[in-house]
Amino acid sequence: MPFLIDRNPDAPHLHIQVAAILKERIQTGIWPNGSTIPSEKDLCAEFDVARGTVRQALQTLEAEGYLRREQGRGTFVHWNEFAANRNRSKRLAFVVPYLRDSSVPTILVGFQQVAEQANYSVIFNHVNNDLQQQERVILKLIDENVDGIALYPINSEKIALIERLDKSGFPIVLIDRYMRTLSTDYVMTDHFGGAIRGTHYLFNQGHTRVGFATWLSPAVSMEHRLLGFTQACSERGVPVEDRLICRVEGYPMIDLTPLHQYLSGPDRPTAVFAANDQIAIALYRAAASLGLSIPGDLSVLGFDNLDVSAHLDPPLTTMAQPFLQIGQNAADLLLRRIHGDHGIREQIVLQASLIIRESCQSRISDESTLEPLAV
Repeated sequence: MPFLIDRNPDAPHLHIQVAAILKERIQTGIWPNGSTIPSEKDLCAEFDVARGTVRQALQTLEAEGYLRREQGRGTFVHWNEFAANRNRSKRLAFVVPYLRDSSVPTILVGFQQVAEQANYSVIFNHVNNDLQQQERVILKLIDENVDGIALYPINSEKIALIERLDKSGFPIVLIDRYMRTLSTDYVMTDHFGGAIRGTHYLFNQGHTRVGFATWLSPAVSMEHRLLGFTQACSERGVPVEDRLICRVEGYPMIDLTPLHQYLSGPDRPTAVFAANDQIAIALYRAAASLGLSIPGDLSVLGFDNLDVSAHLDPPLTTMAQPFLQIGQNAADLLLRRIHGDHGIREQIVLQASLIIRESCQSRISDESTLEPLAV
């Protein structure tokens, strides 16, 4: 049965109506990118219009970047909703969830170094840990014709907009974490491997009650650190007690109440691996309020190596993330995508380094078994 279109004299021309219907099929995914559309004959029958009307509609969609016609092969959907008819602006965007420590500025410095060497400028945005604001900012940046986006996403839950960007071929690289069930380019630290090494270090210090403190976050980076901790405990044959894991709210401020409870009582941990340096700092504060000394009563190990970490009292032992290299790698990968590298998605994972300072104290007398100081 022919598709019903408006044939009233005041209605838009038939080829305009046909083009609008076909365009909607492409935009909504009924005709996916790369698929072959029906023949002119079939479309004429569907809409009950002349072949000239169908050809006009197809020519319109081809000119607008929705279709590609190949002699002898047919007409194919060839649509990029975010990049059709775009001109290079020589601008990159860098989007982060928040600014509260030295990690983001250091990543940005590395990112900007590489961008500027390629004669690109960088637009910086933070989104206050707000998913809706994150989406608004990304859409605004695309509207402003940036060439690519480096996104430090709020969490690791799949977002429809990011999936659409990725499928359209728009250059986007994720930083610090990836999104579940969505394969994209990303650059991150080996959170899992770093947590394994950090946990083994505390066991090597002679601690038998080693705890882990993290914050409630649906980000794979934090989850990988917890998994690394539990894996190291398994390798040591040490059961992971619920009592030894503490979860706190992390944004906008860390709630010390759970940490006070965590560090109280005779069964408290003697060493704690903090999932990041911000939590380690909160552990310092909670321990001080309970009269516990670091490292005498409690050894603390962090993850990040923020600028402030070396200046705490005592200076914090931590797993250092290569923030500068993360930014450099992200910019390099993004620029390669912009300049036509359409190869398979790249997942760049960099190693964390153990930085030994004074916040961890050995509980064994044979110091020869300890790891050497990091250089």
